[in-house]
Formats: sequence, structure tokens, C-alpha cells
Amino acid sequence: MKKNILYLSIAFLLCGGAAARAAEDNPCLMCHGEKGSGAPFVDPANMAASTHHDLACNSCHMDKDGYPHPEKKTPPVFCGGCHTDVADRLMGSDHGKAIAKTRSGPAICLSCHGSPHNVRRPTDPASPLHRSNIPNTCDTCHKDLFAAGKFLFEPKNTYDKTVHGRAFMKDKNAKVAICIDCHGDHDINFPANSASRINRARVPQTCGRCHTKQFALYSSSVHGKQVARGHKEAPVCTSCHGEHTIQAHGESGSSVFSGSVVKTCSSCHSSEKIMAQFGLPINPVKSYMDSYHGVAFRAGSLTVANCASCHKYHDVLAPSDPNSSVNPANLQKTCGSCHKKAGELVSKGKIHSDLTVAQTAGSYEWLLDMVKHTYVLLIVLTLGGMMLHNLADLYRKAVSGWHSHPPEERMSVNERVQHILLALSFIGLAYTGFGHRYPDSLFNTVFFAGTSGGALRTILHRVFGGMFILLAVYHALWLAAFREGRKCFMELLPGLNDVRDFFQLQKFNIFHKGQPPKFRHFSYMEKVEYWALIWGSFVMVVTGCVVWFRDWSLQVLPKWVIDLALLIHFMEAILACLAILVWHSYWTVFDPAVYPMNWAWLTGKVALPRVAEAKEEAEEKE
Repeated sequence: MKKNILYLSIAFLLCGGAAARAAEDNPCLMCHGEKGSGAPFVDPANMAASTHHDLACNSCHMDKDGYPHPEKKTPPVFCGGCHTDVADRLMGSDHGKAIAKTRSGPAICLSCHGSPHNVRRPTDPASPLHRSNIPNTCDTCHKDLFAAGKFLFEPKNTYDKTVHGRAFMKDKNAKVAICIDCHGDHDINFPANSASRINRARVPQTCGRCHTKQFALYSSSVHGKQVARGHKEAPVCTSCHGEHTIQAHGESGSSVFSGSVVKTCSSCHSSEKIMAQFGLPINPVKSYMDSYHGVAFRAGSLTVANCASCHKYHDVLAPSDPNSSVNPANLQKTCGSCHKKAGELVSKGKIHSDLTVAQTAGSYEWLLDMVKHTYVLLIVLTLGGMMLHNLADLYRKAVSGWHSHPPEERMSVNERVQHILLALSFIGLAYTGFGHRYPDSLFNTVFFAGTSGGALRTILHRVFGGMFILLAVYHALWLAAFREGRKCFMELLPGLNDVRDFFQLQKFNIFHKGQPPKFRHFSYMEKVEYWALIWGSFVMVVTGCVVWFRDWSLQVLPKWVIDLALLIHFMEAILACLAILVWHSYWTVFDPAVYPMNWAWLTGKVALPRVAEAKEEAEEKE
């Protein structure tokens, strides 16, 4: 009884009337069908086209059972008397509950179905609820709610910009999602309501009504299983694709565009709070960004592998799952989607390798970690020793002034040309190489900003690398085939005299004892630098080629060897550049004996410094 009374109360509020029989002999139309008769006007044409055209007037206006009837306000019509199922659904919705509570509501029957005497079937193009009209029908109320500050965004305008909205605007009869497909019709509820179609837990099923294949894949994925278990932090469709911002995955504005997918995935996978709940590491995003792929991605590449390239999209599975694309047994196929010649050894190594911490005991991570720390120690000791050596030399020369080189021809034309080409290729490799490692740095973006800049930088790095390799080959032939080269090679060989010279110079510089050594054509400083250059060049060329010819490397080398090559290439580059700055620049520029520059690389000769010339002149006068 109470339920019927509630139905009746809602119906009085919801329905303003129904159509009378649109037949010419309908006595009601004698008054209501004529304008100016004083009675509420009902257009006979509209009534005849209405879905209620075959109902008598008193089928809805049950209080009007005779003529003449009292002139009083017509009470609301009880639509639920016929549409019981719809009334049940409406009462269970948040709209219906609000109507029952406040005796008013945002969406009564006529708000959506239109004029009371012109209610059309939803299949009728003239109906406000025809699919081609629904977005505008919903917007009649929701634009006002947005203006009143009830919504954070304007639903219709944002929908029109989505992939669904644009497809709908192009063809309003297209099978594309509109308001009721996601929100429902008579059972519309707010997202917080567990019965709502857009409640977080029900979003996959709602989207899956159209995207059946994607829903099937998602349901079997780690994400779908966690959502099914009730984990609120697990992603659903809208977590990645958005809601009223959904774009096609190939559009730059899409959150699943190749240039945006890493940011989308990292919104969860970089969160310590979320990852801790699932027992997952928080470093995958960082380790990806530091990897070969991640560096290229940061530089603006849209074709380099991103999260979805390896883990897939809707069917993300745990690496331990035999069907996972990142299961070791499937890595060859996964990597082979880009690298056609990838071999079975590609699975021999970790994919997300954090080179700052050795995380897995017994894996090759310990080797990477050891190599990195060894290089750090080597850099500190080498650079520290160089700086101490040079500071002692600088101090002694500042006090007494002496020249370490005889005024002779130091470099032939051939050597000078080689030196210039070496300098050009080294500087070019250093600039483009560190630009690749740090693509978002200021020194890189000056010349290589954006995707096109990144591609140009890669090409130039290989051009300089090719120049460096050709120069190394020529230098080796010059040392072996030319008399001048053989003579130079013999003079560059280290000997016991270099050890004596070292200790004699330190004795002179630090303890002010004895005389500085009389160096031969090449001092031990130059020999150290030359053989360091030879060794460093060999290391850089070998490790660089591992990356340059990556298809071959992936075919014949385990992944951990490639990771090791990348690490050594980077660390050796740091060591080489710092050594040039600390060691070479001192002896060629900042050495008081040659300042402001040793011009031998251009003139071939070393000129006596002014302080040495002054001493010689004073000695001659005496």
C-alpha cells in the first residue's frame, strides 16, 4: 500500500498529462483542440503522432470522468500506472530518490520525454530520446548544472571533443557511445553509488558492452583481476583512457598516445603507496627512463618502445604468467616485434635494471653494480691524482718558472691534421652523446630540441663515431706503415726513464730539491695521455658498436652484455671527458709555460715562454 502511494506521489510530480485520443470524434478536443477556447490547448496533430494516440484522454486523466468537469488545476498524471518496470528502476535511482525526498527532481518524465501530448517512441527521430537527440536532451539540464557549479566540466562540450563525440557529430546514426550507453536511462546513479554504471567497479562492464574484445582481454589481465577482487587502486578503463576526455590512441591528446602512455602508467607505478599494496617495486618507471628506450623516449621519439609496447595494453599479465608478453619464454617474440633479428639470448638479463642498486642476488646485476662502482672509484682516483699532480706543477712554475719542453718541432703536418680531426670527432661525440643521455638538459635543447632534433643528434653522433673509427684505423696504419709513424710509436713507448722522471719531477715540485727532469721528445705526461686515449678509444668503439648495430647484438648477445656495454660506454665517456678537462687542458692551456695556449697543434712548434726567455736573457748578460 505504501509503495503504491509512493508511486502515485512520484507520478503526480513526474507527468503533466498524456495525449487524448486524436480522433476527430474525440469530444475532449472540442474544447482542448481549439485555441482561444479558454481550455488548455492540445494540438490534435501532435496527439495523433504521439505513441499514446490510441489511448482515451481519461486513460491518463482519470479524474476527468465526465463533461463538463470542474475548472481546477489538473493533477500530475501517474505514468507508473502503466510503466511499472520503468517506475521501479526510476525509484531505485539517485534521481528517483531525490524526487521522493524533495518532492521535486532534476529529471521528471517530461524533462526527457518531451511535451505531454506529444510523447514519441525513442525510435522516432522526432523524439527527444531518439539516439540522435539524446546528447542535446541531456544538455538542456546539465549545462545549467555546470553553470551553477554542480559539475567540474561541461558534459556536452567535453563529450563533443572526445572520439565518441566527434564520431557522433559526424554521423548521428553511428553506433557510438552516447550519454545513456554509459550512464543508463531510468537507472542513472551518481558514480559513488555502487549500482551506478559508471561506478569505478562497474566501469569495465559498462565499457565492455561495446568493446567486447578489449573487455575480455582486460578481465583476464592483472588489472582486471585486481579490480574484480575489490582493489580500488587497480586501474579500470577510465584510469587510462579518461572519461569525458577520451581520444583515439593515435591522437596526440590521448592519454594512451605513444608519447603519453609512460606518464599514464607512471601515475600508478611511481606511487609508493599503490605499489606497496600490491608488493611491486617502485623503480620500473625510473629504470625505464634511464634505459636505452627511455632516453630515446625522453628525447621525443614516438616510435621507441614504451610500457605498452612490451607489456601490451588491455591484456597486461604478470611476468610469471606463461602467457605474459614479458615472460622470459616470450621475450624473443616481444622484442622481435621491433627488432626482427632478436635471438633467444635476449631473455638473459633483466628488463628493468636499476643501475644504482644491485637488487637481485645471484643475477648479473652484481656485475653491473661492481663495474659502475669500479668506474666511480677509478674516476675519483684518476682525476684526483691528476689534479694533485697539476697543482704541484702549477705551484712550482709559479714560484720559479721553467719550461718542460725544448723549443723543437713537436708535431708534423700529418700529426696536426690527425689531432684536429680527433678533436672535432671527440667534441662532437661528447656533445651529442651526453645530449642523448640527458635529452631534456639545456645544453642539448639549444640545438637538438624536439623529435626532429633528437633524430638529427643521433645521426650526428654516428657520423662523428664513423669519423673517429676511420681516424683510428688510419692512425694504426700510419704507425705501422710510415717511417714517421714508427718513429713516433717508438718514442711513445713507456720506459724506466719515465718512472725516474716522474719521481724526479715530484721531488722538484713538492720538496724543492734537485732539478726538473730533461724530458725526451715525449714526457711521461704525454705518454700517459696517449695510451689512455688508445685504451679509451678501443673501449668506446667496441661498446658503441654494440649499441650502434643493435639488431646484430640482440641476435648474438645476451641482454646483460648489452646493458654492460651501455654502462661502460657511459662511464668511459665521463672519464675521458674529465681527463681531457683536467689533464690535457692544463698541459696545453693552463700550464704557465705555455699559457695562453700551446700552439704546437697549429704551428707544430713549442715557443719558449716569456719567463724562460727573461731568465735566459739575464743569464747571457751576466
